[in-house]
Amino acid sequence: MNACAPPSSANSTRPAGPAAVEWPGCFAAGTGAPVVLLHSSLGSKSQWTTLAERLTRRFRVIAVDLCGYGDNEPVAPGASFTLDDEVRLVAACIDRLVEPHVRVHVVGHSYGGLVAMRFAQSRRGRTASLSLYDPVVFRALSGDDAALVRWRAFAETVTALVMAGLRHDAAREFVDFWSGAGSFAALPSPVQVNIARHVDKVPFDFQAAAGWPLSPVDLRTIAVPTLLLAGKRSPEIMKRIVASLGRELPVRRIRWIESGHMGPVTDGDEVNPWIEAFVDACAAAATSSREEADKRGRFAGWWSGRPSSVDFS
Repeated sequence: MNACAPPSSANSTRPAGPAAVEWPGCFAAGTGAPVVLLHSSLGSKSQWTTLAERLTRRFRVIAVDLCGYGDNEPVAPGASFTLDDEVRLVAACIDRLVEPHVRVHVVGHSYGGLVAMRFAQSRRGRTASLSLYDPVVFRALSGDDAALVRWRAFAETVTALVMAGLRHDAAREFVDFWSGAGSFAALPSPVQVNIARHVDKVPFDFQAAAGWPLSPVDLRTIAVPTLLLAGKRSPEIMKRIVASLGRELPVRRIRWIESGHMGPVTDGDEVNPWIEAFVDACAAAATSSREEADKRGRFAGWWSGRPSSVDFS
């Protein structure tokens, strides 16, 4: 039995036509090449509302709630949980909306970025491109990395607080680690309450993240065009992870954004245009020659100097 089940069979009919459709855990709108949006821990599909509004002008946008977030039921206490439980949920939503032969562009932030990478690695024929902001690929670092050691201590603290039922304290520790001391206290009270309500899922996110990738080989097999966006003000561990991914991923470009780890939420005006331009470029290259895409300005400027080994077909 899956630790995180896809939407119930009562709502499992594949929606037809271009109209917006919604069921618990998934929303889709627009027409064109499919773009899947995966949120961060303690977030939901609504995180991507502004980006979705931009993309639905040209794409079929599918925003998914990950296990235990948004409309989905909590993960059962004590469940054996892995990243593949997230991938199965995402794949189930995609399969209801996208024909099996069609590749999808996947956008992921933080934990959602990790899920996106595992999806691309385990379903290689299904992924057209990856756009990732601060993906929490902790296993891209060596076990004795100082930043990773500090993160493990933080994860143990949050998990202990959750197990003790101190959800507000666990939420504060989590938010302040990623966004800086005092960030949680600065949030409106209703937002604090909502975050604390979902914090029980965070230890499962830690557990899932600790199990993948198994080795650098898993990363090297992700041979799809990948845009790595990273916050200049993100925690040190994210800077080290992005640097490691830059060495391991075979087809990638890196762009540092003047923001922190929650950039897609706090600085969407800075982050979203990069994602939009990259998806545009990859979609254009999938339907025309690289030269034609260049003439249309899809790669102009920001993609200059791309590796000659990149194959966008």
